[in-house]
Amino acid sequence: MALHYEKPKAEDYVSLRLRSGMGNKDLERSRKAIANSLLTVSLYDKEELIGFGRIVGDEGITYVVTDIMVDENYRRRGLADQIMKAINTYFEENTSEDSYICLIANKPADLLYQKYQFEYLPSNKCGMLRTIL
Repeated sequence: MALHYEKPKAEDYVSLRLRSGMGNKDLERSRKAIANSLLTVSLYDKEELIGFGRIVGDEGITYVVTDIMVDENYRRRGLADQIMKAINTYFEENTSEDSYICLIANKPADLLYQKYQFEYLPSNKCGMLRTIL
């Protein structure tokens, strides 16, 4: 399995979303999302995308970790950990003490992210999602 930093094809990204249980996304919007990512980390088994993660943000203050996913047939092999290690290296090399780095996790993935300095919000803060009408 090989780790790559170049951006995958949108078709491969959408296919992996389905194979990882993350759900379908529109192909054109996926193409735009991948193109606008600060960092993409892709894991391949030969030509097949089997793992993925990315960072989006403004390259100055705000960064969001998103789309950490592994094909269901490749789970429990430490692949998500490899992706997070690469993302963590990016943060160590490109962010400052006052950077805002966040993510929204599905349980039990929160256990993985805790290994990379992500913590639950303190009681005086809350996470929120805007609803789309």
